[in-house]
Amino acid sequence: MNRETQKNSPQDNHLGGPLRLFCLSALSYLRARLELAGFESKEAVARLGGILVLAAVAITLSIAGYLLLCLALVFGIARLAGSEHAWISIAATTGALHLFLAWAVLRGARGWLRKPMFATTLDEFRKDDAWLRSTTEKPR
Repeated sequence: MNRETQKNSPQDNHLGGPLRLFCLSALSYLRARLELAGFESKEAVARLGGILVLAAVAITLSIAGYLLLCLALVFGIARLAGSEHAWISIAATTGALHLFLAWAVLRGARGWLRKPMFATTLDEFRKDDAWLRSTTEKPR
């Protein structure tokens, strides 16, 4: 058989046409969903990078605050012993400010973590699933 007769064979028209259309539709659907997932993955990487930066800032501020409060405690004890240093209260205040800022940064990061990732992709999959369920239900 040559290509022309193979192309127009009744067997090809009977099964190949719908099967080919189904495969093309499935591939088109998959491509669209993968493109959407690709867009959202770029957004997710940016969000995770931002969260990591905020976590690093919070850790740095927490360490600085801890060190300053420890230093204030040491010299506070020295003050109770009768030695006065004016910078003790400044170090304590600065340490408390650092800890407050670390707390605020962590609260901001927690807000970012509550927002679900890949929300649009998951929503599209839910819509597709609902549509498939509605089309496969048996009529009464």
